[in-house]
Amino acid sequence: MTETIQDGRWSPLTPAQFDFWEEFIFHPYQPVSTVAHRITLRGAVNEAALAAALRQVIEETDVFSIQFHRADRHADPVQRCDPAHVPPLRTIDLRQRASAQAVADAMMQGDIDGQLNLLRQPLAAVWLICLAADRYIIYIRAHHIIVDGFGMALIEHRCAELYRAACGQAAPGQPFGSFSAFLHEERQYAQGEKMCRDRAYWHHLLAGAPPLPVLRKGGEDYGAAGLHGEAQLSPPFSSGLMALAERSDVGWPDALLALSAAWMALRLPEALRGDVLPVWVPVMNRRGAVAANTPALAVNILPLFIRFKKREPVVEYVQRLAKSLHDLRLHGRYRVETLAAERGIGKGMRYFFSPLINVLPFDPPVFFGCEAEREVLASGPGDGFNITWRGRADGSQLHVDIDAQAGMGGDMTPDEEVQSLIDYLCTASSPGATLHL
Repeated sequence: MTETIQDGRWSPLTPAQFDFWEEFIFHPYQPVSTVAHRITLRGAVNEAALAAALRQVIEETDVFSIQFHRADRHADPVQRCDPAHVPPLRTIDLRQRASAQAVADAMMQGDIDGQLNLLRQPLAAVWLICLAADRYIIYIRAHHIIVDGFGMALIEHRCAELYRAACGQAAPGQPFGSFSAFLHEERQYAQGEKMCRDRAYWHHLLAGAPPLPVLRKGGEDYGAAGLHGEAQLSPPFSSGLMALAERSDVGWPDALLALSAAWMALRLPEALRGDVLPVWVPVMNRRGAVAANTPALAVNILPLFIRFKKREPVVEYVQRLAKSLHDLRLHGRYRVETLAAERGIGKGMRYFFSPLINVLPFDPPVFFGCEAEREVLASGPGDGFNITWRGRADGSQLHVDIDAQAGMGGDMTPDEEVQSLIDYLCTASSPGATLHL
């Protein structure tokens, strides 16, 4: 057991967690903040070794055992990791079922759609589903209040590492950091000079920036599903993007974010304030040594104010935006929830994170002797208009999702939105291109 589970001390929620707690209080019967991934394995799967790896991952992931408590309905909640709340591995054998894949899909979707009460129910679930002798599904589901997308990736890669070890192919590697150490690292930052410098940066930036819209968490349409479009990008698209990144001397994720923002400026002219477009950007927020290896809720979402110059060469625009992204990330540990409170946004309210662009350059886990396919089934609520890019670290196998709440889709269908974005990026990434706004 880890230190957190052993000591059993109650701790206050982090600012990021409290934001999701308020969401739960306003919408206790809506599963708006469920995160869920599945990994499909094909090949010579060693079921006993895989089950052992999953059980150890569950044991190492402190946040899976978090218990919330409040003394009364008016008190602030507290949390602790409790060994009695460690979720068991659920094994499901569907080898004898007709349409095993459809049955598994329905079971997972039913779990995702189910109500998740933060005070009375387990906050995580891990299933191992056997579809056939050579086909298995690993299903991992949790509430966003305990883990973010990066934390889910840590869990997936740790499972693959432990599976390889259980198959006798490698050492088991380093276990996860404890949640108590993660909280200690957060407290150290909150009491240090770095936080003061970050606060000064953000308050100075916002003082001269356009006002940011605010969302009421108790609204009836909060977290409502909207339109969705997606596409898998071809290798030539990735090659063109990589060439632009090389010409601009920036990383390809920053080049992709920059071009996506330029398309948004065309697509959402009402979001422009003069020539400035505020775009929300998730920040992994894993600069601490403990946070880098601890599944937890650490991700931050911060505004990037993009000023457009007409007919600016795309390379110069990308370089300029990459510099702004560098500054944002340098001060990215300062919580958006804290910033909102300091600027007069009270309980029950938060910033409206739209439009939002998220670029996730993460390689999938590699399971020994198997072909693995990872899929994100649920990633929590989205505001307004969102673009999410997923791909390997080398820029290959890019996939794009566009999600828009009702009323923000305009005249185009979701598929037309996606094609419009792809066409724009192909044109803008060509040599000698300039911005057309």
